[in-house]
Amino acid sequence: MSNVEILGYVASCLLLLAMLMTSVVKLRIINTIGCILYIIYGLYINAYPVAIMNLAIACVNIVHLCRNRFSKNSFKILPIKNDDSLLKPFVEHNKADIESNFPEFTLDDRQYACSYMILRNMNIAGIFLANDAGDGNLFVVLDYVVAAYRDCKVGDFLFNTQQDMFKRQGFNKITTISGSNHHSKYLKKIGFKEIDSESGIKTFCLEL
Repeated sequence: MSNVEILGYVASCLLLLAMLMTSVVKLRIINTIGCILYIIYGLYINAYPVAIMNLAIACVNIVHLCRNRFSKNSFKILPIKNDDSLLKPFVEHNKADIESNFPEFTLDDRQYACSYMILRNMNIAGIFLANDAGDGNLFVVLDYVVAAYRDCKVGDFLFNTQQDMFKRQGFNKITTISGSNHHSKYLKKIGFKEIDSESGIKTFCLEL
């Protein structure tokens, strides 16, 4: 198998991988890389229609990625209760995805110290549930964001922009447990610091 054939197969695999992404941002990034490889492949074998088509697709992806990166988003926090008509259906619909990052979470009748639904451009982007652990410590039970909005903007808005909201409620730090490497990377990216990793359970803290 020649190098150019390998290049074509790699490009095809990347385009297939992009279709498996639940995050639109990741889909466009991987798709763009695949398109660039296909452009090189097309030029190498003189298949100019292939190169031109993939150049156009790559340009479309880049435009959308730039819009997503630099466009202004409208965020809103809505206080909710356990009997909220949207909470249970939302959790049930995203149950498998929630369990992958929060395997211990179950929705019950308890009342949380902080219970919010986060909207992004008036779409439901995520759910935040946390308990008062005492001594000004707010312990996160659930910080779930739907796949389409996992670019850390929701987390940055909640944990950084809205810190005064938590301070007014008497909290000076937020702690949480990570259930996966993906979740740990997300926490570090928005400012949490790992403070413990006993028994394989990683605990993170954000000082307010």
